[in-house]
Amino acid sequence: MSITQAAGNIRTQQFGVDQQEYEQRLAAVRQHLTDRELDAIVLFYSPRIEYLTGFTHVSTERPMALVVPLDGDLGVLIPQLEQEHVRKSPLISHVKAYPEYPTGGTKHPMLHFADLLNEMGLDGKRLGVDRDGYADVNGYTGPSVSQVMETTVVEAPEVVDKPRQVKSSAEVALVRESAVWGNLAHRLLQDYMVVGRTEIETSLMATAEATQIMLKTLGRAYASHGRGIRNVPVSASFIAGSNTALPHGLRSEKGLMPGDAIITGAVANVGGYKSELERTMVVGEPTPEFRTYFDAMIAAQDAAFTAFRPGRTCAEVEADVVRAIEELGMKQHQRHHTGHGIGLEGHEQPFCDLGDDTVVEPGMVFSVEPGLYVPGVAGFRHSDTIVITADG
Repeated sequence: MSITQAAGNIRTQQFGVDQQEYEQRLAAVRQHLTDRELDAIVLFYSPRIEYLTGFTHVSTERPMALVVPLDGDLGVLIPQLEQEHVRKSPLISHVKAYPEYPTGGTKHPMLHFADLLNEMGLDGKRLGVDRDGYADVNGYTGPSVSQVMETTVVEAPEVVDKPRQVKSSAEVALVRESAVWGNLAHRLLQDYMVVGRTEIETSLMATAEATQIMLKTLGRAYASHGRGIRNVPVSASFIAGSNTALPHGLRSEKGLMPGDAIITGAVANVGGYKSELERTMVVGEPTPEFRTYFDAMIAAQDAAFTAFRPGRTCAEVEADVVRAIEELGMKQHQRHHTGHGIGLEGHEQPFCDLGDDTVVEPGMVFSVEPGLYVPGVAGFRHSDTIVITADG
């Protein structure tokens, strides 16, 4: 069966999170507000806003913020150029749009934000924030929340981040669908790899074809929750040669050569959710040395699969993998942790770190990618996306 035929057999459906789930997320966040004795949470970080409302935006030097009170309507600070987009979100009813600053007015956006909080009756209340002010994006500078409001400000990103860690059945379905299309892109990437062809040429060919098949198959059901041509639905790429010995090696344009090691990466965006697929390969026959390190990397990943079980902490999972790598005599080649949460973001909490005591729970989704990096030889890393179940 051809790739196109296989893709055509994917059941077409609507991909996204329904209104009821957004309401459940808000209820969970409001329970956390009650537990923390907070009257509202202010969110500046785009993925947190998307998680609670489904509204996506491009973060620029223009500050945006969502206000979630303990009860009542949600509020949002937004530049006028985004106001038409935010009105599509039924959960947001109190919109404070400000003109371009300073060309459209001399009042700083954060002072408009103070007006919004006052209009929502939050003056003097205990405010949770994911950070005390808008981030340093595109050179933005401006006052913090505590500087524009005479109120108690408590940094509490966990109010939203904690519920995000355990995915609903709808979220898991979106990640699974993402994995289908990431796998397609990766297969195409392999098909287009030939000696002499550059990394960028190969990646563009595979990405373009995978995107065309994906959109043709899913049709109007497809939703990426992205903006513009920069957010392609699915992509695949790789680095080759000596650059693979660096965990985040830079692309080279010399073209594939016999004997080159290859580390790939494929990702797809379905309803805003991502998966991760990475593989280690070689052009031609692997040397005995390559096989040794490759087999050790596979053994480390297998140890990670075994280590992930509900009730254990992320630190315990990481400790098991570190121990397995040490027993393989490869400790000096380990340069990063085993994996991380994945969902609306490619990297999100929790993390498989020795210092992360988050308890692994059913419904959590992780990348599993313990890598080995050998200077003068190559890098070795597979990455798979897993969902935690009651059994492991």
